[in-house]
Amino acid sequence: MAKNVKEEESSIEVFDKADEVLNSGEAFIEKNQKSILIGLGVIAAVVVGAILLKSKYFEPREREAQESIFMAEQFFAIDSFQLALDGKDDAMGFLDVIEHYGSTDAGNLAKAYAGICYKKLGDDESAIEYLKKFSASDKVVQPSVLGSVADCYWNLGDVNKAISYYKKAASGDNEIMTPFYNERAALAYLSINENDKAVALLEDIVKKYPNYANIVEVKKYIEFAKNK
Repeated sequence: MAKNVKEEESSIEVFDKADEVLNSGEAFIEKNQKSILIGLGVIAAVVVGAILLKSKYFEPREREAQESIFMAEQFFAIDSFQLALDGKDDAMGFLDVIEHYGSTDAGNLAKAYAGICYKKLGDDESAIEYLKKFSASDKVVQPSVLGSVADCYWNLGDVNKAISYYKKAASGDNEIMTPFYNERAALAYLSINENDKAVALLEDIVKKYPNYANIVEVKKYIEFAKNK
């Protein structure tokens, strides 16, 4: 009985404290209503300002960036990689687009383009620098960029970093990109005589991606690795 009384008293205390908190909160609102309304007005102004900023600044800049990157993409398409980087006459190159519009979507894309241009020109260190600046959630573009970073590290003789990036490129479970970059990682493992790791990756390709375009070669690599 005494226990029940204590429990009831404890519950009453809890409810009393809750009432105190609620009442003090209401009193605070009543006392500071003007300040709160001003605060809400500031928030609303910030939201409206953000919308105006987007329509008056960011969207026009994005359009400018898209127009500016056009000629660089044309140079890239015909394998004129240096011109694509530097531009020509009044036509911006990817480096100019990055400098002037780096925060836009087109500027982000220019970073990937610039990295690939440097890779094609044999400057793997610069290629890595720009490729790493690019970011996207696309299931084809992002793995391709990560795979290009891996290729550059392999060219520079840093096989372990190459393997790390091949695995990142393969992590998206894409029917085309995942087996391709796992195969590349396996070949990198073979180059440093880590045959068991190579076999594990290759056998995973056979199991999960039996329709992979290079599946015949993958099976040959497995036999090679097991007998190496």
